[in-house]
Amino acid sequence: MFIKAFAKFGTGATAVVACLVLAGCATSRSEISLDQPGMSAAGMATASAATAAPSNGRVVVIRSVTDERHFEEDPGEPSTPSLGFEGADKATAAIKARAIGRKRNSFGKAMGDILLEPGQTVESVVRLNATEALEAAGYQVKEATAPSSTTAPILLDIHIKKFWSWFRPGFWAVTLSTNIATDIDVSTKDKPETISIHAEDANMAATDGAWVAVMKKALAEYREQLTTKAKAFP
Repeated sequence: MFIKAFAKFGTGATAVVACLVLAGCATSRSEISLDQPGMSAAGMATASAATAAPSNGRVVVIRSVTDERHFEEDPGEPSTPSLGFEGADKATAAIKARAIGRKRNSFGKAMGDILLEPGQTVESVVRLNATEALEAAGYQVKEATAPSSTTAPILLDIHIKKFWSWFRPGFWAVTLSTNIATDIDVSTKDKPETISIHAEDANMAATDGAWVAVMKKALAEYREQLTTKAKAFP
């Protein structure tokens, strides 16, 4: 009804309003923050200490987190990472490190981008969430440079295979989706731990807040899976 009210001003005005309502606006490049739910990165340490499970006496070191996502210039599937503006082929490594989604117009055409705000990268977000998940499993998570204890720590190398969000237009609502997938090399295991998450939400508009909500939903499921798997580390 809101869009129809502007129809008398012509198709140009209607298109502008549709852009604002459905994609808010699809041609722009948005920057969002993915700090932990209800807190800033500065408050992470305090909240983490308060919510961590009783220690199991074991130490974990996240030795590395590597973004191994593959970007394409014009993919056939919206779930494949791509970039507007300069395009994936010309985008800098710094932009790709922060890229987490692609906007689309009401017809599904790829348009603007969703980036993490400066100071955050896909690697830093995954490390933050992995740390919380491991602490929830009872581990002490330490830096690789921390003084060694009497027991050798479990070493983790996290390989990010997927971390991407997109949306599908619909008649009454749009569906926002997020995929997260990692392979985690664990020093005490012969085979990597694989975690794969798909989350989606239906919304009236693809606002920045809606993007954040579906990504945080996927991250919450990621933490839950990692906590469960970590409790079984040998």
